[in-house]
Amino acid sequence: MNLFQPVNTKALHDSKRSRWPHAVVFVLVALAYGLGGLDGLEHKLMDLRFRVSDSPVSSDSVLVGIDSQSIREFRQWPWRRSLHAQLIRRLTAAGARRIVLDIDLSSSSSHAEDADLAAAIRDAGGRVVLPIFKQRTMSGTKAFTYTEPLAMFRDHAQTASVNIQTESDSLVRRYNRVESWQETFVPALATQLAGLMPVFFEPFYVDYGIRPQSVPYFSYADVYRDQFSADAVKGRTVFIGAVAVELGDMLSVPVHGSLAGPMVQILAYESIKTGRTIERSPASLSLIAALLLALFLGPRISAWSWKWGLLTTLGLGGLSFAGAAGLQVFAPVSADISPLLLVLSLSYIWSLIQKIDIQSLGLFKQHMAAVHTRALMSSVVGESFDGIIITKPDGEILFVNPAACNLLERRTNDIEGQNISRFLQTDDDSAYEAKSRDVSGSEAQVIAKSRLSEVKARSGVRVPVEYSATIVPLVLGQSAFEIRTDNRSAYIYTLRDVRESQKAEMAMQTAADKAIAADHAKTELLANVSHELRTPLNAVIGFSTCMDNEMFGPLGHEKYKEYAHDILYSGQHLLEMVENILTISRVDSNNYTLVEENLDLGALVHDCVNIVKGTADLNQVTLEADLPDDLPKLYADSKTLKQILLNLLGNAVKFTGAEGTVCTSVRFAPSGELVLTVADNGIGIAQDDVQRIIKPFEQVEGAMSRTHGGAGLGLHIVSGLVELHGAQLQIQSKLGIGTKVSVRFPRERVAGYDNVFSIVDQTSRRLD
Repeated sequence: MNLFQPVNTKALHDSKRSRWPHAVVFVLVALAYGLGGLDGLEHKLMDLRFRVSDSPVSSDSVLVGIDSQSIREFRQWPWRRSLHAQLIRRLTAAGARRIVLDIDLSSSSSHAEDADLAAAIRDAGGRVVLPIFKQRTMSGTKAFTYTEPLAMFRDHAQTASVNIQTESDSLVRRYNRVESWQETFVPALATQLAGLMPVFFEPFYVDYGIRPQSVPYFSYADVYRDQFSADAVKGRTVFIGAVAVELGDMLSVPVHGSLAGPMVQILAYESIKTGRTIERSPASLSLIAALLLALFLGPRISAWSWKWGLLTTLGLGGLSFAGAAGLQVFAPVSADISPLLLVLSLSYIWSLIQKIDIQSLGLFKQHMAAVHTRALMSSVVGESFDGIIITKPDGEILFVNPAACNLLERRTNDIEGQNISRFLQTDDDSAYEAKSRDVSGSEAQVIAKSRLSEVKARSGVRVPVEYSATIVPLVLGQSAFEIRTDNRSAYIYTLRDVRESQKAEMAMQTAADKAIAADHAKTELLANVSHELRTPLNAVIGFSTCMDNEMFGPLGHEKYKEYAHDILYSGQHLLEMVENILTISRVDSNNYTLVEENLDLGALVHDCVNIVKGTADLNQVTLEADLPDDLPKLYADSKTLKQILLNLLGNAVKFTGAEGTVCTSVRFAPSGELVLTVADNGIGIAQDDVQRIIKPFEQVEGAMSRTHGGAGLGLHIVSGLVELHGAQLQIQSKLGIGTKVSVRFPRERVAGYDNVFSIVDQTSRRLD
């Protein structure tokens, strides 16, 4: 049957016009759709329509983001509430119509700070909207904890729920118009801002066709410094919230991947404001359309040629998507077209199945399988690493493959025709022969499996082998030309040289012994760590309890000073050790996930130097930074790179004496690699100890650990984190002169690495 021509026979045509297979297709699709099995596909189609129909935001929303720039400028987090108060006053003075302060104000700060913020909210005259939210008290329970601002804040402000739920694919797709709150309902933030209480409470799909980039944006720090245009916020709704990744308020969303929580609230508000609260079309309409396609178009597709069927399927599928896209653009409705697409696709597949001549295809497949099997078996036997010998029941060798010839150190002609007992001693040759006479049927019988023996090579060496033996019956044929009167059989021996496997067993035993020793060391480590954690934790709990109960009198008693010092030391020691052990565990178990981006290495270096500067000043150590002026961005994990640099700087400051210098520099190697170096002129390390200090819990000497403290984990962590970036860690040191630790990043991680050789004559910058 020619698949490229229409079906012409009337009988076959009538068969393909039958509607029952297409009715079955519809029933299966309807069941999948009704049970929610097509929701994932429907969401993907909706997302695709968002991508082809994007639109800008309206002129009402403005975002003031708590971004990385602001965090670096104000440093301490959470910020003083007087900062928020000043920001509200700035925006109020600029004429903002409403100010959404998406910050948790449920706990008290200092009296002065709280009073300042409360006054700013009161002076805003009801323009400020504050968040309330609820969360489960414990996973798996139905109890909720309700969180709302302090009374002094909410008395002069509006409140609205900022709770957002994710779908089964962990993406934020729908937005609740209202939220249950204890025994009543409260409006969600977007609903509150729109000023419309919904007539029904069903959630709506957020319009992710709105471009987040079109939302006017200002950094929190810029607004605080009054470095923004008042006209940009006048008469508008200003959202204030966290957009920095490190603050953890990023939500996974369709189309855009991830967005900050305040941006999702803006898109929800814009969806309501512009009448774009998207609802899915009624399921009944989709099912009716799919049923009509299945019953009337499906049989016709079966009767057409595969070309016309394919064109029809693709054409109707494209028209369905285009129509749904147009409906989603001009009306807030997402048409469910997945049932239509599936019915079309499955009807077309059924038509292809009907067009195949099953009998001809089966004969062709059998012939090709036989040809393939013969070629494959010939290749397998000839190329097998195991020796294969085929004999008669009496042991006469009929066939031997090259691997067996190599094992016996003989040519094929020297082996064939000989008895196998000359080369291989089996357990009981007479028993094998008896079994061969009892073989019946067409099934092969394994008579020896993985038995150990020896073969005699030409050189006289006895080679240890593992052999298996199988009896294969040669069943009488059904042809009239068959002249045999009784069944015959053949023996197939498989020989495997076990010399290497015996060596491997010994190696495995050695490795197992080492693994046991390593496991013992691991157990010892965990026991030591548990002890190290328990002691400082008891100190923290005990001393803090004494201070809390004022057991020795009011604050200021000399004992409190001693306990405060002990609490600080123990807490820091415990925190450092816990974090280090967790990091080592994640790196060693390949569970450490990098969040890589093109980052400003110069800014990161300065941030790390500033963090370490306080310790350096106490130790009378000078910090320097030597960076190129036009330093390109580095593709790396910001948090991990900061941990690497802080560990290196901390070690350098710790082991550098008073009046010493620690310099952080960035240079490019001739190969284009970016080299980040931390160098000091401290006590240095002996050459024999350089590699040892990278290992966990290793220090140069007992005196050093007693003098400088630490658990010996820092450089081991640095080494693991450097390897995750595909970089190299290099340590150069001379005892009594100093140490230089370099991290060499491959040039592929440097933005525009083909042009890095143009960076020359860079000037050094020294931090005061």
